[in-house]
Amino acid sequence: MNGLRKLERDFAHADKTAVTGLLAQLRPEDALTRLGLESRLRELDRDIARMSTPQNEPTASAALFFGGKPVIGTRGVESEFASEAIGKFQDMVAKVLAHETSGLGQRGTVANKGESTLHITRIVRGSFGFLLEEIQPQEEIVDTKLKAAVQEATRLLDAFREPNEEQFRSAVETIDERLLGTARDFFELMRSSGATLRLVAGDTDLSFGAEAVSRAVERAATTKVEEREEVVFGQLAGVLPDAHQFEFRTSTERGVIRGRVDRAITSDRLTEFNRQLVNVDATARMRVKRVFHKDAVVRENFVLLSLG
Repeated sequence: MNGLRKLERDFAHADKTAVTGLLAQLRPEDALTRLGLESRLRELDRDIARMSTPQNEPTASAALFFGGKPVIGTRGVESEFASEAIGKFQDMVAKVLAHETSGLGQRGTVANKGESTLHITRIVRGSFGFLLEEIQPQEEIVDTKLKAAVQEATRLLDAFREPNEEQFRSAVETIDERLLGTARDFFELMRSSGATLRLVAGDTDLSFGAEAVSRAVERAATTKVEEREEVVFGQLAGVLPDAHQFEFRTSTERGVIRGRVDRAITSDRLTEFNRQLVNVDATARMRVKRVFHKDAVVRENFVLLSLG
């Protein structure tokens, strides 16, 4: 549990600071108290050393700490807000997993949603937080697809709070409209509820204060994704069969297009493309995804579907 280990290490460091402060205040006659605190200090040092040892956890985990109006110190959080916020985070993870594996349709049921399930395994110390984990019936050796989905969902949420505009545009280059909609709903919930968030997943530790939440809401509201098929005329410059990447010189001012080749086209077929179709006038059918921010196209993404 990389995220939890990091949190527990932070808490252990905080406890160590408190214990060290108490030791400094003791008088010579406080011998028994000193023994107890020194024993506690040694225990904390062992815990910190153990939690500082690099350890890869192959399953998914994320800790969400809420602050602001819905939270009363460390005592509690409004149940309606917490359940809705966790539900939207879970929905984002499910859509990322579908997008990266079987594909995410423009509408309808999210594919393989059951495989994206995270469980609340404990309430963790902090403002008020929940630890979400992937529970597997047996030990995993390699990283699971759900772990990758949680990391990607975290990366996308981070992009919306990122002050640098160019980094934001690069991060959302491949985002799907349904993913964008879920991110929009998540941040709008945070803003309307007057909430803040700390999100810890793997080695990533993100803070969404009021300013970051406002920026994320504005970004999500002014960003949209358009995806459609287009026919492009020009010449194939070449493909990388194993990497499923292409370069196509268009016959218009658009110039050279680079992108991915649909996985339905085999590597053997792509090798034939290199032998037969390079520098030959051709018609390419492509799936084009455009990301708009404030009505301006900030990113284009191309997938080659067929060539003839």
